[in-house]
Amino acid sequence: MSVESLAASKTGLRHLQLMSTLTGFEHLDVNRQVGVGALYEDAKERKLPRESVTGDLHALQDRGWLWFEASAAGIQTVVLNQAGVDAAEEFQALQTDPRRRTLEIRDAALHWLYDRHLVDDDSGLFADFLKSPNAHFLGEPYSEAEVNRAMQWLLDGGYIKGIKAYGTILARPMITTKGQRVVESGRSVNAVEGVAGVTNNVSISGSQGVNFAWNSSDVIQSNTMTQEQVEAVERILGSVRAFMIPAAIGVAEETSAEGQEVADEVEAEIRSATPNSGKVKALLLKLIDLAATGTVRGGVDALNGMMQQGIAGL
Repeated sequence: MSVESLAASKTGLRHLQLMSTLTGFEHLDVNRQVGVGALYEDAKERKLPRESVTGDLHALQDRGWLWFEASAAGIQTVVLNQAGVDAAEEFQALQTDPRRRTLEIRDAALHWLYDRHLVDDDSGLFADFLKSPNAHFLGEPYSEAEVNRAMQWLLDGGYIKGIKAYGTILARPMITTKGQRVVESGRSVNAVEGVAGVTNNVSISGSQGVNFAWNSSDVIQSNTMTQEQVEAVERILGSVRAFMIPAAIGVAEETSAEGQEVADEVEAEIRSATPNSGKVKALLLKLIDLAATGTVRGGVDALNGMMQQGIAGL
């Protein structure tokens, strides 16, 4: 799984952030051994259980990103593997990619304005956006300069409006009707710019609600899921995470780890603005293949039966 795909899920993003933190510790020695006491102290300050850190460290070891040997006192130090260091470096490069950040902040800022509008609060300054929970890209905070560039772009595109004032691009920015329509469509404001083409509805066997653009290169193809389908897949994921462990269906540890990663991909997809049933089907089929390697026949059959039922409903 790519770092970007992993970062799309809450669990994957947390693991990447943790690896990034570990590689950044100043007392990392030449053998890449580092103490993890600071992680437990940070969790304590945030009133999180110690088990949350321990669980994440075990998950990182399962991914092959680090190694440790726990003692009676718990986990004291870990050794970072090359795969983990590579993942952390790739994640940090993604976090700071100026082009990706430029695109993402436009949507984040527009959605922030829309949420303010829904509660009849159009009096905020754009500087207030920097204090909001979503003023970051993969955990890396946006800068004031990035906010100003995004504001100018949204203003030029007619997605926001406001009164110009000295020292700022806009005083009291507000979302326009055009901007509201973009947010409500579930599409990125970057994708809306210049989109054209004719869409024809084509019936495709085995699919539901597919819009296929015929003979057009500049369109959006979609096969989105209903809320009921999303909820059904969520229930299946609960069973997958419970069963896809060596003790439950007899799969190898590597297979179990891969299964959990695929489950993370499914979760990221159904949590997206427009979950694609075709992608979810493909991932569920991959989970079926992984589960089939298990040796506990009853558990394997039960798990695959649930996933096949879910696929049939997409």
